[in-house]
Amino acid sequence: MRHKSVPDVKIEEIGIYINFDKQTSVAMARRCVAYLGDRGVKTVMLQRQLTELGELAGVAGVPKDTFFSRPDCIVTLGGDGTLLGVARQVGAYETPICGINLGKLGFLTEGDAESCEAILARLCEGDYQLDQRMLLESQVTREDGTVEKQSALNDVVIKAAGIRMIDLTVAVDGELVDTFYADGLIVATPTGSTAYSLSAGGPVADPRANIMLINPICPHRLHDRAYVLPGRAVVDIRFSGRNHGIDVCADGQVSLSINRRGRVRITRAPYKTNLILFGNMSFFKQLRRKLTDH
Repeated sequence: MRHKSVPDVKIEEIGIYINFDKQTSVAMARRCVAYLGDRGVKTVMLQRQLTELGELAGVAGVPKDTFFSRPDCIVTLGGDGTLLGVARQVGAYETPICGINLGKLGFLTEGDAESCEAILARLCEGDYQLDQRMLLESQVTREDGTVEKQSALNDVVIKAAGIRMIDLTVAVDGELVDTFYADGLIVATPTGSTAYSLSAGGPVADPRANIMLINPICPHRLHDRAYVLPGRAVVDIRFSGRNHGIDVCADGQVSLSINRRGRVRITRAPYKTNLILFGNMSFFKQLRRKLTDH
């Protein structure tokens, strides 16, 4: 997961993804479209978003699969949550993503509204790097044998439905690690180490590290701590008979519900997320600034 430079890449088409919950997102979208139009760069949007926004000259509305696979990159207008959602949708297409922050923390995004034109200019000129980030893939098997998969850039969180604690047994590569009695369990990527896992007392990991983190949430035993695993590890999670409803949530956004007879397997996804960086700030400098300011 090294930084890759992208020399002399001509951007011909950019996707614009809007978080309509952000008050300034519509104005920002129009601003981006106007700037890109002046540069002769094609712009596409999800058809449903373009319909909600209203017609824009020179913007093509396309279906979901086309939007996430065809553009040279996708610019997200929102916050970290917006970027996380797009990262899961992009999936195996590995389309590069550039976030313009309209939210609060903006840990994954590369700039804010004030720097919008400067960001777009550097994109059009190919003056950026790709930062490849590891994703997780969770395979949830229900009691009837049906299987559902979901990916996560930050983390997969397992909790009991409601406010109860949960009993879960964790094995790594077929070997028992331990049984936890806790509020839940976080399995995080290095990117996710600065999200929920950090709030739960987990370590900070350099996003270039090829690792996974297992972090129990408010464990009943005082000695329970986070585990650091190799990125290729296979994590299997099972539940005891006293658990009832169980939620398996990816990036705090999409959730699957199972009962105590279900099981969960978490592995590294076979594809990566490509985040666009401009080399303005190192990870550790950004970490200090973001966590100090907030």
